[in-house]
Amino acid sequence: MSLSPPDACRICGAAEFDAPVLAREMMFGTREEFVYARCQSCSTLQIGQVPDDLGRFYAGSAYYSFNDRRTDPAWKRWLKRMATAGMIGRPEAYPTGSGPVDRIRRGAEPWTALIGGLRKDSALLDVGCGEGTRLQALAELGFGNLTGIDPFLPDNKAGIAPSGVKLIRGDLLTHEGRYDCITMHHSLEHFADPAAMLHAARGLLVPGGKVFVRLPLFQPAIWERFGVDWAQLDAPRHLYLFSPQGFADFAASNGFECVASGFDTLGWSLAWSEAYAQGISMHDRDGQRNALPFSPRQLAEFEAEARALNADREGDQGYFVLQPA
Repeated sequence: MSLSPPDACRICGAAEFDAPVLAREMMFGTREEFVYARCQSCSTLQIGQVPDDLGRFYAGSAYYSFNDRRTDPAWKRWLKRMATAGMIGRPEAYPTGSGPVDRIRRGAEPWTALIGGLRKDSALLDVGCGEGTRLQALAELGFGNLTGIDPFLPDNKAGIAPSGVKLIRGDLLTHEGRYDCITMHHSLEHFADPAAMLHAARGLLVPGGKVFVRLPLFQPAIWERFGVDWAQLDAPRHLYLFSPQGFADFAASNGFECVASGFDTLGWSLAWSEAYAQGISMHDRDGQRNALPFSPRQLAEFEAEARALNADREGDQGYFVLQPA
């Protein structure tokens, strides 16, 4: 394998990179190695060469967006719906407190508060939707105009669910429709041409529409701590790891203004990074999930550390609300 960076940064076009590194595939435990390098201009950590057969790294039931079938009991769905009734579309109501109502809201798609003017009849498109678990959660909150699109959606999952959620196996670049809000929950970093994805999304927005992006973020302190064992690197599926400012600049260069942003790192990222450093993959070769080698107390400490990183704006994942400039 040639340990060399891309000829030029695919985000900003610059040609200067830090020394390339080799990152292992650790979600499925294949431990295949891939070259990554960080652009010295925009700070984007990116894969050296996008695999031609990228689809095989999403195959099988172990990939989380195709096996997340959590279903709340009826009483919990009702409680979430009641707790979020006055939150949706009101950025000032974003749940940041520690009280019981805010805790319920944080378990029920809290990002819906950040999209000013969002209504339960707004047309929403989720890009990289997997089997539509997030859309199903929105349907349970009372949203009624929900579509998901995913290039790796199994053919037998496409169609309209009993809840009214519409799932499409397809490509955003050729999709047609008009939407009040387009979401990319940990999906933009998976696409070879994220600029084309933002341009396509912009063309599908109604006037006043917004794009909501959540993605992993390159943070120098976390990279120095974990390096290629950083779980959010997720080689080779994560093709780009933007810095917070780097993503805001990237969005601006593609015709968007960032009107809100924040950090939402969870303790699992730190815990699995530590596990990867110990040589423990998330799944074994048979697709069985491995257990984290940490006590409940240690896991709680990872969660507390994640909250502190978010408060200091140093979390390794975050969100951005974008509107056309």
